[in-house]
Amino acid sequence: MQNLEFLQKTVLFKGSTTAELELVIGLFQERQIKMHTTIFTEQMPAEALYIIKSGSIRITLMAGEGQELGLLLLGPGEFFGELALVQEASRLVTARAETPVEVLVLTRKDFHTLLDLQPRVAARALMIITKLLAMRIKVYSERLKEMLVS
Repeated sequence: MQNLEFLQKTVLFKGSTTAELELVIGLFQERQIKMHTTIFTEQMPAEALYIIKSGSIRITLMAGEGQELGLLLLGPGEFFGELALVQEASRLVTARAETPVEVLVLTRKDFHTLLDLQPRVAARALMIITKLLAMRIKVYSERLKEMLVS
């Protein structure tokens, strides 16, 4: 599947027209990642968003000395590393390839270019990211409450 067609099918760019995405498709870098490769770890500088074309990525959090807490297992069409687009900060989680993975990468710098070239596309993507973050905050705060009570 071509990257343009793939992006149109992702939740992040759903509703974007072919013409809109044709102007910005060159901002994305395609990468192949080997199985069990760590893409980023907690405390690393956050510099890019990743959209999974194939394979699966596990997102974890250090829960204690040497203990990782599995948070998410993501697959094709899903994205991770989204905070990198909206703030210059360190990663809060670790992302590791569970299988061989193919991703499209959008750096913060290139996202700012997207904002200039296609503000409507970028605004829709930011709304989706915001909704996802709100949902995750709710889920994780409920999990935390359960852990503290038990």
